[in-house]
Amino acid sequence: MTINHDVLIQQFILCKTEDNIPENWNIRRSSSWCLGFHQDLPVIEILASDSSFIGWLLGYPIDINGLLLKKSLQMSVSLEDSSAASQLESSLYAFGGRFVAIFLTGNISRVYLDPLGSLGIVFCAEQQIAASSTVLIPYSEDSKDNYELINSLDIPIKDNWYPFGLTPRHSVERLLPNHFLDLDNWQSTRHWLTDEITTTQDVDSSIYEIGSIVKNNIAAFAKNAPVYMALTAGRDSRMLLACAREYLQNIEFFTIRIPSKGGRLDCEVASQMAKRFKLNYRVIEFEEATETELNEWLHRTGNCVAGNSWKNARTIKQLDSSRGLLLGLAGEVGRSLYWRVSDTESTYLSPSELLRRIDLPATPYLKEQANKWLSNLPIKNTFTVLDIVFIELRLGCWAGPQQYGHVNNAFRISPFSHRKIMEIMLSLPPDYKRHQMLTNDLIKRFYPELLMFPFNEPIGIQRYLWLLKNGDKFINIIQKKQAPQQLFWENPVSEDEDIEVLGEGKKR
Repeated sequence: MTINHDVLIQQFILCKTEDNIPENWNIRRSSSWCLGFHQDLPVIEILASDSSFIGWLLGYPIDINGLLLKKSLQMSVSLEDSSAASQLESSLYAFGGRFVAIFLTGNISRVYLDPLGSLGIVFCAEQQIAASSTVLIPYSEDSKDNYELINSLDIPIKDNWYPFGLTPRHSVERLLPNHFLDLDNWQSTRHWLTDEITTTQDVDSSIYEIGSIVKNNIAAFAKNAPVYMALTAGRDSRMLLACAREYLQNIEFFTIRIPSKGGRLDCEVASQMAKRFKLNYRVIEFEEATETELNEWLHRTGNCVAGNSWKNARTIKQLDSSRGLLLGLAGEVGRSLYWRVSDTESTYLSPSELLRRIDLPATPYLKEQANKWLSNLPIKNTFTVLDIVFIELRLGCWAGPQQYGHVNNAFRISPFSHRKIMEIMLSLPPDYKRHQMLTNDLIKRFYPELLMFPFNEPIGIQRYLWLLKNGDKFINIIQKKQAPQQLFWENPVSEDEDIEVLGEGKKR
């Protein structure tokens, strides 16, 4: 197999020998560890209270004040304290953005992800290597290709992905969100969502806090420099727009004209919103990717995912490569996308049903892995479990690897990536989430005029024709026989249309 390390932009490897680090990459060392990283990936040092070195922070971490960290980070922790590990975790929970934290001390050797796992990591215990992609981990007798799994998922022919921390290789695992990797024993351990979530009693304050954190995360990039943001007929891009109100002068909005009914609707609604609110906006025409572009995209992701995002490899290159892109990933956590109308807190979720909801084949091996993942969950509330499915399996195993595929942007970050946002979204009342109230309430709080345009519905004369066609569905919703999200999707667990505009979702 030919390994082309030149295309692994903004990627990294943590290992014991420099022999595994691609030529011309930057190298940092700590004791027996070597960190190799592409020159475009930011890396800063983490310091303890006494200014001693305790690790590295990779990527784009955003602090509580909405500032992007560019210099060393000093944490208020004493390594002699028996609670040092938990203190480091708590400190990390205050950061948003897209990042990986590597702690290397005498007693603590761990790797942590951001809340969405958006700067993904795979690892091989046998070789003691952790890296951004499977292509950076050498093949060995124990880490050969898992052909049975590869053939069952059939990527890129089919729009599948590797769940449960699986990869196309034996003995090479993906670190899931909410878990850390212990570099002493090479085991993955859950550090967050270890207890049931308490439902919030103050929804208004919760929504305001979500919006405020999103606003801070947007400010970290858009306050002083131009960035891109997608705009569609959907909910998540509208929420980002609402929170970005103060920084519109530095944001260029765009919609990809995907050759589909949904793509046409996105362009129609987004262009009218842009005109009404005087946004800096353009429509980008879809362009077929070349075979070379498609192969390089797959190579960067370790052949772990494909789908529409893969097909958009050329289209997204129309954007200015010096600008970053703000994504709407994870807004769906507050909108119950994997729930069914008949679900209750105690609905039994079998391995086969879990695979059905995430739209992957129920092979014996995948059912075994699904059962293992479900059995290890300390959470039993089915609503929370389904939301964790979205965070850990969909965002961590599907969206995370995709970010490595696209290298034309200076950075790709979701302003929803923050531990507190995930906690609040999980704590929202079930009926509130079922009826898609988060989007309306957040927009009403930060930019209420945006609600004059419908979500995922035609405007103008086409709207009246659409209402006539879908009248029976409105009646079902009023009678609570149908969840609101089912009005727009044949399969209500499909991903949000805001992801689809970047080619990152399966639209039905």
